[in-house]
Amino acid sequence: MIKKILLSILLITFFFSAATAAAEKEIEFWTINLSPKFDDYFVTKIKEFETQNPGLKIKWEDVNFSTINQKLRHQLAAGEVPDLVNLSPQLMASLLEDNLLFPVSSLKQDYSQYYYPRLWENGYYQGAYYAFPWYLSSKLMVFNQEIFKIAGLNPNQLIEDQNQLFQLAETITKKTGVYGLMPQIKIEQEFIEAGIELFKEDNGQLKAAFNNQKAEKIILKYQQLRKKGVIPADTLSSGFNIALERYKNNELAILFTAPQFLKEIANDSKYLNDVTKPAVIPPAGEGVINAALMNLVIPKASENKIEAAKFAQFITSLKSQLKFSTQASVLPSAVIPEEDLELLQEKIRDKAGDISLENEAQIILRKQLFRNQDLTLMHPDAAELLKVMNEQFARAFAGKISAREALNIMETKWNQILTEENLND
Repeated sequence: MIKKILLSILLITFFFSAATAAAEKEIEFWTINLSPKFDDYFVTKIKEFETQNPGLKIKWEDVNFSTINQKLRHQLAAGEVPDLVNLSPQLMASLLEDNLLFPVSSLKQDYSQYYYPRLWENGYYQGAYYAFPWYLSSKLMVFNQEIFKIAGLNPNQLIEDQNQLFQLAETITKKTGVYGLMPQIKIEQEFIEAGIELFKEDNGQLKAAFNNQKAEKIILKYQQLRKKGVIPADTLSSGFNIALERYKNNELAILFTAPQFLKEIANDSKYLNDVTKPAVIPPAGEGVINAALMNLVIPKASENKIEAAKFAQFITSLKSQLKFSTQASVLPSAVIPEEDLELLQEKIRDKAGDISLENEAQIILRKQLFRNQDLTLMHPDAAELLKVMNEQFARAFAGKISAREALNIMETKWNQILTEENLND
């Protein structure tokens, strides 16, 4: 009798365990270069999600940036598909072209409402949306108030747009002999920020669309600023570190920088810390500010698309992102209500007393989030197209060819590349 009871208990336990295991779904989640630094964060968030969603288990794997695309394609070919993958827009491009990603906009729930519109738009491709925006990094402007005063300018006056910024920079150079600014110019992004379309469809074929008067004016303006010495002649060949050194040596009035470099400015000297003022980057035509965005995407072959989307929304929620952005010194893609921004500003000021450059920058960066967009060129031949554009802009910037000639060459070569791609398709 006792044996029969024990056997019954064992059978019940076995079937219960089997049923529980069968009910559990494992969601495989990949991130890029976030372990081991943020292990505690992800372990905690995964446990929180699993507690809220019995029957769902998250298997987290962190992959190196340089190998994730190759690894993902290998897994897809082998039929061993992760359910949710962290990718940049650049890494997404070829996967979208090969129809390997799932359009999250085809799900019943409208996820777009949770994110800043421009960042949600980054996931758009051929009529559908393929990505949950996650974290991003962006830049702001800092300037030397003392140089502004010497040039007869009011450092407290808001610079409303890019045209006004260029005018002020010209005044600074004319009055002080100091370089006005030294931007890291990416000409395709300048075009996009001004509202210029890079592509158009012509009889079903993609062609260059940027060869117009608006684009010519942008190139002409940079040519003029170089000739007047407002922008250094070595701007295109010198990196950000040169611009930073010039700013620290009072040879440059305005610097575009990521927030992490503000500590270096503050530590350089008390004088530089006191005269440096952070500000929002003055907008060009469309008011867009470039940002480096990370997304979460669902492979088309995933068998757990709905569950993957649920976890994606959880890990990219405002609550999750605010915590992660604080730990990782990044910015959230989830919409921060205006009242929360004001509270954040008060909290930082109360905690810091005399607010530091870094803290002031964090407030500014969050206030300009609605203008952030990743301007990565989403095209399989992006590297080749941008090489053409950068080479011709560099020639025009150096005064070797005119702005019109540069645009004509860009257009011709772009159309050759795009035609070859159409023939290969």
